[in-house]
Amino acid sequence: MVLIAPATAQTAAPLSGDIKPIRMSGMGLNVTDIERQKTFYTDVVGFKVIARVPAKDGSAKEYLLGLTGSLTTDTLLVLTAQPPAAGATSFGRIVLVVPSGRRMAERIAAGGGKAPRLMDGTNLVYDPEGNMIELYQRPAPKPTG
Repeated sequence: MVLIAPATAQTAAPLSGDIKPIRMSGMGLNVTDIERQKTFYTDVVGFKVIARVPAKDGSAKEYLLGLTGSLTTDTLLVLTAQPPAAGATSFGRIVLVVPSGRRMAERIAAGGGKAPRLMDGTNLVYDPEGNMIELYQRPAPKPTG
């Protein structure tokens, strides 16, 4: 077997610690029947519901599932409700935890990806082939006391 290194148009600058992803947080799947899929992944596969993201009508827009039930340490499976016409059975997205969603989005845009809307916090960007990457920036901890 012969391995061929991919050609690169330009070499990106090294990643500094304030931009470098912390870990891969999980994968997102687009699904047509979110409640059925949630039941399958929890009752059959053994995931636990960590969080539920409501839609405007109160139904579930997303479920964040993990094997231990910990939002901060689990690798997540994110189920996202999509109508069939929207490509519900297509791949959803890669989810990366990053210290700065905006700075990593800027880097991805400069490196050949697309960042349609740059904002502070979590950003949705695309690799050069159009695959979605969610740059999840955790909310700042709430002060105690």
